[in-house]
Order: sequence, then C-alpha cells, then structure tokens
Amino acid sequence: MDNYKITIEYCGINFLGWQKQKNTKNTIQETIEDSFSRILDENIKLIAAGRTDTGVNALNQTANFKTDKTFNSEKVLYSLNSILPRTITIKDIQKVKENFHSRYSAIKREYFYQITLRKRAICSEYFYKLNYLLDYSRIDRFLHLLKGDNIFKSLCKNINDKHDFRCFVFDIHYKLRKSKNELIFSITANRFLHSMVRAIVGCALDIGRGKLDFEETKTKFLKGEKIKTTYLPGNALFLKKIYY
Repeated sequence: MDNYKITIEYCGINFLGWQKQKNTKNTIQETIEDSFSRILDENIKLIAAGRTDTGVNALNQTANFKTDKTFNSEKVLYSLNSILPRTITIKDIQKVKENFHSRYSAIKREYFYQITLRKRAICSEYFYKLNYLLDYSRIDRFLHLLKGDNIFKSLCKNINDKHDFRCFVFDIHYKLRKSKNELIFSITANRFLHSMVRAIVGCALDIGRGKLDFEETKTKFLKGEKIKTTYLPGNALFLKKIYY
C-alpha cells in the first residue's frame, strides 16, 4: 500500500472547518475526500496535519492517505482541481515513506492573523478590522510571556487535552505595516489547541487597548485559569506552513 502526501490551499470562510462532521457535508476534509474517491474509485480517508476551525484559511495544509491504486499524480492532480470548488486547490501530490504521518511527523506549525487598521473594500473578508488604538508595549510583554513551554488551558476552547494543554511556542511576534495599515501576528508552535491562535491574538488586543490588565492576565495564564478575552473570528486566520 502506497502512502501519499498532499499540499492544500483553501479559503475556509464558507466551510465549517477542516474536520468531517456527522450533521453536515460542508467541511474541507469531506469535500476533498469525496473528490478523491470519485477519481480513484476508492474510499479515500485523509489524515491532516491539523484541524483548522470554522472559517480558517490555509496556504499550505498537508494531509496524507494510503491506497493500493497505482495512478499518475499529475493527471490526478489536474482532475481533482477541475472538480473541486474554486475555494480549494490541491497544490501537490507526492509519494512518501510508509511511516509518514501528516500529524505525528510534523515538528511545528505556523499561523498568521491579519488585522487592518482602516476600512477596506478589497479583500476585507480576510482581515479583522481594528477600531481602537493600541499600546504596543503592553502587547510586547504579553507575547514574551507566551514563548517557550507553557500550559494554554486559559486560551483555548478545549475541555480536555491528553497533553495537559501544554504547547511549545517557538516564535510569536507581530509586524506593524504602517504603509499598508496592517498589523500581522505570527505564531509558530509544536501544536495548537482549539481556537488557541484566535484567543491569543484577541487577548493581545484586549491587553493592548486596556480592556485586560496584564498582571492579572499573567497570573490567570500561569495558573491555568480561564481568561475572559475576545476570541477573534476565523476569517482572518491562515495556516501558513507545516514543518517536518
């Protein structure tokens, strides 16, 4: 049985996330699996590197599947993209080692979140509109707190986690692009919890505008207590890259 890795780009705004669900077919996983199954005439099951939430986009999501079928990757790639909706593109299909696993073989994942400081007419659906001023020195202190090995129970929607909500953040920073009126947050970690990035960026903004006190937030974070912060919408969040 051969093992194949695929790289996927998608606009997730109109989908209910990556993961297949019982009560709807409107997920990215099911849409791609159905297309694969039609072309290969076989029931294909995808394993993704990560389960993006409702509305979240991806530039380079990866998944793998196994099959006994022999096929031409270029022809299947062309056929897939001809029947998939315009919001999903398979960028690459390649045969990989039998033990490759999109999720467990990954060593880190990178996301970014786009914020606009002005009203936009073009591509506004991929930005979160900021309507207040920020104190960036407060944000800097908060982001520094999150680097390294920490428990993120305070900043996620998970009820349980087999790794005790522990994640290692390799890098977290932002870029203020004044000429474009954009604020872009980037975060790279070994793993992410449900809605974790949206909570982190929302909390950074809440601290930056004075809605949350940094010291109180720090204490709750270190104790694993829930932080009443803003969970930003998924439309401005992008899965950028999976590292192997």
